[in-house]
Amino acid sequence: MPALFTVPGDALTGAAVTGRRPNRGTARAVCTSLCFHEAGMALNDWADRNLDAIERPHRPLPSGRITPVAALAAAGGLTAAGLTFAAGAGRPAWRFL
Repeated sequence: MPALFTVPGDALTGAAVTGRRPNRGTARAVCTSLCFHEAGMALNDWADRNLDAIERPHRPLPSGRITPVAALAAAGGLTAAGLTFAAGAGRPAWRFL
């Protein structure tokens, strides 16, 4: 979770490198990055659930606080949201997906 706070810097740096001031497209690019980052985290937790059951049983999936289906649904929903934000960020953002 702490790594999530570093994600917006990527889109903001990209805007700075182009010499543009941050705008609505930049905000959407930030949201795109955040959604994709968290989708990857949920998918990683889903993929590691069997190993985590042995080595880290207190984690959300092995402990039963979150079901595997819910983790996959979250990953899918966040990916869809990320694609939507990317489309709204403008043509350059969508082109790099």
